[in-house]
Amino acid sequence: MSRSVFFILAVNVVMSAVIVASSYSWFSVWVGLELNTLSVLPILCGQFTPRGVESTVKYFLVQAFSAAMILNVALVQVWLTSSWSINCPLSQFSSVILTLSLSLKLGLFPCHYWFPDVIQGLSFLQGLLLSTWQKVAPFIILVSVSGVISVNVLVILGCLSVLAGGWGGLNQSQVRKIMAFSSISHLGWISSVVVYSERIGCAMFVVYVILSSTIFLINSKVGLYNLASLGRLMYCNNAVGMILILVVLSLGGLPPLTGFLNKFAGLSCLLSNSLLVPCVVLIVGSLLSLFFYLRISFNSVLSLFPQHSMMMFSWRSGGNILNEVNFYSGLLSVLSSFSILGLVLIPAIWGFY
Repeated sequence: MSRSVFFILAVNVVMSAVIVASSYSWFSVWVGLELNTLSVLPILCGQFTPRGVESTVKYFLVQAFSAAMILNVALVQVWLTSSWSINCPLSQFSSVILTLSLSLKLGLFPCHYWFPDVIQGLSFLQGLLLSTWQKVAPFIILVSVSGVISVNVLVILGCLSVLAGGWGGLNQSQVRKIMAFSSISHLGWISSVVVYSERIGCAMFVVYVILSSTIFLINSKVGLYNLASLGRLMYCNNAVGMILILVVLSLGGLPPLTGFLNKFAGLSCLLSNSLLVPCVVLIVGSLLSLFFYLRISFNSVLSLFPQHSMMMFSWRSGGNILNEVNFYSGLLSVLSSFSILGLVLIPAIWGFY
């Protein structure tokens, strides 16, 4: 793919999210979603590998079906209220269908099965695009309609997504699938909180994007595709290995890292609305997720991970990892420093919450 074509597609991807964010009509929202999907498809299959094309087709089918559901909800609303405005009250049926369509786009339970398979068939940078930026437009729609959709249904789906993300990632050895289930779990947290506090939900989403982007960038540059290859990172570059460990633990929510403050604010919001049972479910799901986060951290400090004897020297053919990460050294330093701020910034961040 030429640079000019890639630049045009990237601009269209950004502009589609801007269209969705600035829309007050269901039709323009649908146009923005379709523009986003059609612009990102050539980027996903740019390398044109069989596995990449398969993942791209799966992603296209899922996004087209969810966009069709949103358009049908809009048509039902026009028929009932004679208005395309997204602020009009929704009927109970339209509310459930819209919630399920947004769950399909965000990868929430029970519409999350497509996401790990699609991420596994793409590169780390493409997975970064799907896990972060491609969630922006559906998240904006979710924030816009949070006052008119069924709150109880969304909270239930969010809690079940946290459990599904934590349980699904326990038996995974591929880093991309682990990050996919991590995305499902974190979006479950965000969806459960955003209907009660848009400010806290948006802040949680931004923190998730920053932490997840750091892990994807490190894995992309170093080529850590499975847990067995994590040990070579600490063996060849201690600094980047420590950055990865800190960001992973922060993503898991261990104090005093930033991820802990993120989840603490979400729990505080839910408890202030007397939602004790969802808080218990979210905590249990986070403990399940914390298990494979700790497994990534533990494997990162093992220079001799249990594996075949010939795999012990695979780092020799992978080039100099120290030179590979120099390009991202400044960005990784900023992102890792953000992940370890945590409780140091509680007075300032708590005032924002």
